[in-house]
Amino acid sequence: MPATRADGGLRLPLPGGAIASTVVLYVVLVGHTLLTLFPFVWVLVNSFRDNDGILTSIRLLPERFDTGNYERLLASSNIPLSLFNSVTITAASLALLLAVGVPLAFALARFRFRAAEWIYMFFALAVLVPAVSVLPMTFKLFVDLGLLGTKYGIAFVYATEQLPITVFLLVAFMRAIPHELDEAAVIDGCGPLDLLWRVILPLSRNGIVTVLILAFVAIWNDYLMALILLPDQENRTLSVVLANAKDEYRVDYGMMSAAIVFAITPMLLAYVVLKERIVAGMATGAVKG
Repeated sequence: MPATRADGGLRLPLPGGAIASTVVLYVVLVGHTLLTLFPFVWVLVNSFRDNDGILTSIRLLPERFDTGNYERLLASSNIPLSLFNSVTITAASLALLLAVGVPLAFALARFRFRAAEWIYMFFALAVLVPAVSVLPMTFKLFVDLGLLGTKYGIAFVYATEQLPITVFLLVAFMRAIPHELDEAAVIDGCGPLDLLWRVILPLSRNGIVTVLILAFVAIWNDYLMALILLPDQENRTLSVVLANAKDEYRVDYGMMSAAIVFAITPMLLAYVVLKERIVAGMATGAVKG
């Protein structure tokens, strides 16, 4: 006799093949989860060890939690300054990206004019262009404009790099919003800016959060652009400083692990805070647009 669920419905037994498939699915998911989490756990554990402990021990838990790596990191290195540089440059880049990308996507999605589809196709194709392919031209432009080595000049590069994928995704989100809302807003006296601010933006929150997270991860982890366009030590970002956190003959793995923890913590916090909107935005983008 079938079992009864808590809500009063019947719980039908699964056939043997379905049970085996479910077990295999969960085994694969658990294995993938463990493989994904292991590097993070290993780096976190090593951040509380010295070099000798890292090279001689394979235990998943440290013998003792020594905070010496974090103390040396904050006291005797340029990691805090580079962390501040990464935070401010990323924030400036994201602000510039939103200031340009949101109105542009709004115009392409909600207004009909002759070149709209061509402009949208241009941005869709630009997604396929790797940033490194335009690095020589970007470097020459920075030299000609006197922006080479300026701390926030690189924000224009980052915003430009992320603009195609931002426009591509936001246009899909905004086109999914019923046009009847535009007509009702216009009847109530809304102009284009009011329509964007009061109607389209609230309904596009998930899409905006999605593109912000994608842009944040790309900008935060960038190495090559920051290395070339920010040659001065005081303007270096965290990714560049981490790559240079070794000398010719020795690597301080404990201190480097502590620095990596500093680098990945903002991304983890952003995901924990915004994970519901990220999942909702990805789901919406997968079925609409």
